[in-house]
Amino acid sequence: MLDWLKDRLGLSQRTASRNEEKDLSGFLREAAGEKFTGKLESDLKKIDAAGGSSYDISLRRFWAGNLPGALIYFEGLTDKRATEEIIRTLVIESKKIGVALKKGKGLETAREKLLTADELIEVDNVAGLFAELSRGGAAVFFDGSAGALICDTRKPKLRAISEPENETTLRGPRDGFIENLRVNTSLIRLRLPIPQLWMKKMTLGRLSNTEVVLIYIKGLAREKLIREVHSRLQQVDIDAILGSGYLEDYIVDSPNTLFPLTYRTERPDKVTAALLEGRAVVLVAGTPFALIVPTELNMLMQAPDDYFELFPIGVFIRLLRYAALIISLILPGVYVGIVTFHPELLPTPLFLRIISTREGVPFPVVAEMLILELIFEILREAGLRLPPAIGPAISIVGALILGDAAISAGLVSPGVVIVVALTAIAGFSTPSFALSTAIRLLRFIFTIAGATFGLFGVQFALLLTVIHLCSLRSFGVPYLSPFAPLILSDLKDSLITVWWWGMQARPKLIGGREPLRQPLGQKPQPGQDPEEDEGS
Repeated sequence: MLDWLKDRLGLSQRTASRNEEKDLSGFLREAAGEKFTGKLESDLKKIDAAGGSSYDISLRRFWAGNLPGALIYFEGLTDKRATEEIIRTLVIESKKIGVALKKGKGLETAREKLLTADELIEVDNVAGLFAELSRGGAAVFFDGSAGALICDTRKPKLRAISEPENETTLRGPRDGFIENLRVNTSLIRLRLPIPQLWMKKMTLGRLSNTEVVLIYIKGLAREKLIREVHSRLQQVDIDAILGSGYLEDYIVDSPNTLFPLTYRTERPDKVTAALLEGRAVVLVAGTPFALIVPTELNMLMQAPDDYFELFPIGVFIRLLRYAALIISLILPGVYVGIVTFHPELLPTPLFLRIISTREGVPFPVVAEMLILELIFEILREAGLRLPPAIGPAISIVGALILGDAAISAGLVSPGVVIVVALTAIAGFSTPSFALSTAIRLLRFIFTIAGATFGLFGVQFALLLTVIHLCSLRSFGVPYLSPFAPLILSDLKDSLITVWWWGMQARPKLIGGREPLRQPLGQKPQPGQDPEEDEGS
């Protein structure tokens, strides 16, 4: 009887799910809009009904000679001077220059002889009309014309271009992407003024009609890569795309992983450098973050300052960053494993000091570590959500007060507090926030492995992590390249950096179509004084 009820319940749930899908599909089909008929009053009523007589829809009627017309736009999205200029041109200027607007040819005549806007787009249905109006356009209707002419009247109110707060640099460029797609593409054009920089626009989201741009350098990026990225983007079928994070889940090779398979950045210089390597970039309207594909782990450990400093300094910073990554991943697990299972690995005075500080602590060392790690993660999240003026202060003061109070109350030992603090500081050195978040989550697994099997557990967890990284692909490119597979020519920009004149080749798996970025023999050479050459 119980199995029968479960089956019936499952059947009813599946039936309800199918009904919901039918309702959703019907709603989306209705949102697609109807075609315009060419009868002005009928089309205006259709638009008013589709928009629910929304208060921000502005309708202005006019007569262009003997032909009735209408101008529709959204208040707040358009420049009023531009809308006034459109009506003045159609009503007054048409008489001055002797252009007659006839029924059935009003749109054609206005487009060819009267309107001079930068962009003139024709739409023939309600959905297309609302999509263009939402981008700041104004629609011109004429009686007898089954369509509307969209004029670009966007109000130029944009956020100022500033340096990204999460990707600061000391010597690099200080501009960053904003939420406007055209501004973002222009920042890339300024750096790559070449005709081979191709930008392919598409519209995704059945309700949001979000503009998405695929950018690459024609002849440098592999055609197979571009086709694959374009195909994955075209397969996205969702009601709305509100940011690049929506697309990221649809286009990655392996969704079941903690590691980011796309590179997210707000810096145009990073995007330009990726394009010059033969990669592809995806920009989404309404978000300042660009997606760079394909992506490797080595790419996530690179920072802009690495390429603006002297060679020895760049090498030191890069190696220090990799060391900090390893520390932030395994240090808590190593500490728990040594204290619990392998005390003989520590010098006797140090081990006795650790034991003495743990007297009276009611929790095992693994519980101390996990509790403090969890508290620190809560403080970090609270610091991010609080207003910028008080967020850092609360997180720092909270960590100091809670740490000192916990030690004074005998709930945790000072050694655990030091390890957690050092681990957190090391985690802040990771340039990619997405990668640092993955390391933070793996840190708990390594801690539990160290508490269960000691250092052998940490080694086993590390081995599984490396195996998992070796299995990952980003648009077919191995995630651990150039380490696995080993590509000697690409090691010049991996654990270390070399001089710019020493990096002649692009990444082999990415830019193999045009492997050389510069000729050989550009190492600086001391030359003779020109006066000495003339005297000789």
